[in-house]
Amino acid sequence: MGRKKLFVIISALLLALVISSCGGEGSTSQQANEPEADPEYPVVVGGAIIEFRPSRVISLAPSLTEKIYDLGHERRLVGISDHHGDYPASIAHLPSYGIATLPDIDGILALGAHVVFSVSELPADAMNALERAGIPLIILPSYAHSMAELEQIYMNISIALSGRTTGQIIGEQFIQLFNDRIDEIAARHAGFQRKNAVYLRSLDFVMATGDTLEGELMERIGFINIAAGQAGWVFEPEEASSEAGQELFQSVEVIFFDENYVTTEALEQSAFWSGIDIPMYIYVNNKIFERQTLRMLDQLEIMAVARSTGILPLLPDSETS
Repeated sequence: MGRKKLFVIISALLLALVISSCGGEGSTSQQANEPEADPEYPVVVGGAIIEFRPSRVISLAPSLTEKIYDLGHERRLVGISDHHGDYPASIAHLPSYGIATLPDIDGILALGAHVVFSVSELPADAMNALERAGIPLIILPSYAHSMAELEQIYMNISIALSGRTTGQIIGEQFIQLFNDRIDEIAARHAGFQRKNAVYLRSLDFVMATGDTLEGELMERIGFINIAAGQAGWVFEPEEASSEAGQELFQSVEVIFFDENYVTTEALEQSAFWSGIDIPMYIYVNNKIFERQTLRMLDQLEIMAVARSTGILPLLPDSETS
């Protein structure tokens, strides 16, 4: 089951649950900021109290925008951040309202947003303006260090936008589908030998360590992350250069990196990496992993197929932003 099919299932689930629980999303009797009573609200998410089911949502973080889309709430989005990019294409045309550090607060107020999502607090004057207008600011983490943390972010978004009961059900179903898809990828390649690997973000030693989502996902699809014992995205240089460290790195069979941040030429010129014989390079898209959304499944498929066949497959679609 591909990512697009998974999205269709999630969207259908969302529609069915919302209709069954509250008679449909966005009754015609609702006014802009005075919707009819909803037994699923208020809810408290990300330090904010959401009094009613939001139908005009602004996201000031591309990672949260894409997660809102993943959960099937595309039609709720009325504004995105300046740095959103062109994925998903269906919402790339939406007006932008700045970024967390420099939001277009006048535009947000004029739009009459029901809720604003961000990964950090806004400047004090913008925070005060939202509070005066009664617009909740939902602050969620910018980075999940594990699947458990990522699941919680999705759950918080689901509850904020669908209510305490329906949101919980949708969130649980989404999380189950997400994990099932990862398990399917792993199962298809389970018969192949696990390989020692490194996910390198930049030279020389910035890589996915044991406290990163990337490291966890590598392990789940059949790789052995040699930096699992390290933390904070850094393999300690002294340890890497030690005799034991050099032996460990010499065991690496696969290295993942994004050519926008690390190049084969740079690896060959590195005093450390030029001495490591890596039989396989696999290019990944760092931005997709930074977004931490369903699109990671495409990247995991590339990684798993390359491990089992040595062939780098093409993505099922071309969106890479």
